[in-house]
Amino acid sequence: MIHILKGPFEKASRPLVDLLIRHHYTAFHLTMIAFFGTLLASILIYYQNWIIGSSLFMFFSLFDALDGSLARRNNSAKPIGAFFDSVMDRFSDSAILFAIIFYAFNTGKRNIFLLALLALIASLITSYIKAKAENFLEFGSIGLLQRPERVLIIFLMLLFPNYLLLGLWVLVIGGYITICQRLYSAYQKFNPQSFS
Repeated sequence: MIHILKGPFEKASRPLVDLLIRHHYTAFHLTMIAFFGTLLASILIYYQNWIIGSSLFMFFSLFDALDGSLARRNNSAKPIGAFFDSVMDRFSDSAILFAIIFYAFNTGKRNIFLLALLALIASLITSYIKAKAENFLEFGSIGLLQRPERVLIIFLMLLFPNYLLLGLWVLVIGGYITICQRLYSAYQKFNPQSFS
């Protein structure tokens, strides 16, 4: 859903990207800023500093959204950059969900603990399916909850912690729907004879 805004976002963010390029920032720099910023946000979330933690999470997620635009803008986009960005995205996603898992564990909130764990698994498998399928075919962006949607849901549920349980339910249900969508799409795209 949100990924359809990628084109307008790149256009709107072009002045900021150009400013970053003029100050000699690279896509690698933005990826690392996003990662370490998310780690900081995760620590704050663990200590239940919800407003600052969620705000920092969203702020640093924007850096991650800009790294690809910057690489394309200054013609430095390479497969190694996309690979590294994808790996760091998995670390960032895991860090913020781990913060929720540890918060729930320490406060004895078993339902939040279990749902956050299921959400983490769904997030990792969703990304893994796409990465694995792209080894064999052109896969594209498929599914109800892709990374931009997950980032937005996590931001909102952290900003409004009274709705943490609801947000986790959305992540879990949407995440496993997305897994099914991607598995089905991959099944359709592969040669059906290969399954016989």
